[in-house]
Amino acid sequence: MTHTPPPGQRPSRIKIPTEALLNAARSAAGKLADLSRDPQVREEADNVARAIARLLQAVKNAPKHRGGAGEKKG
Repeated sequence: MTHTPPPGQRPSRIKIPTEALLNAARSAAGKLADLSRDPQVREEADNVARAIARLLQAVKNAPKHRGGAGEKKG
């Protein structure tokens, strides 16, 4: 059974934890690097997977305080 919002309201968005999302993206890029036959695609997918791994590590190392949702700095 799905929840239908009242008329005029948008359905709520699915919230995915940042680490889970980055792990999924890294996994997808890694699979693409493994499966592609094109050497340039493999190289770029591998670069993306490594960059996402670095980003994931930075997120894990970041202070645990959180600002407001969607808050912009600057």
